Amino acid sequence: MTSLLIDGVLVAALCFTSWRTIVMYRELRRLRDESAGFGGALEASEQAINKAAHAVVTLKYEGVQTLRALEDRSDEARAILSRLETLVARADWHCRGGAAADVDVDVAPEPTAMKVVGRDRHDRHASVSHQPRPLGQDVRVLHRASAI
Repeated sequence: MTSLLIDGVLVAALCFTSWRTIVMYRELRRLRDESAGFGGALEASEQAINKAAHAVVTLKYEGVQTLRALEDRSDEARAILSRLETLVARADWHCRGGAAADVDVDVAPEPTAMKVVGRDRHDRHASVSHQPRPLGQDVRVLHRASAI
């Protein structure tokens, strides 16, 4: 009888162990399937992050290029504005009668470097004098001013 009781307990333990093994096998299979799904999702998210980082780098590069172009244009505009102000001052000086009105005219006393039209910004610069001249003395200055 003792042996039958021990055999019953061992069979019950074997059934319980078999049931737990089947449950654990199903859980492991489900975890493998989910980990493959997580791996795919992780790879897709990594690709999306890389694309976003590339877009940020591209936008930064284009933004820097745009900023430099705007700075160049702004510098050109300042130079042209300065030149126009000088030309207007000269025209006023000539309209007031030249040397008689020399005391009243406030003209920039020093020459400034101005970009030569049609050249790269790193090429040669021309020195332009802002001193008023009597009318008809230097026709090249008026010709350069009209080319701007």
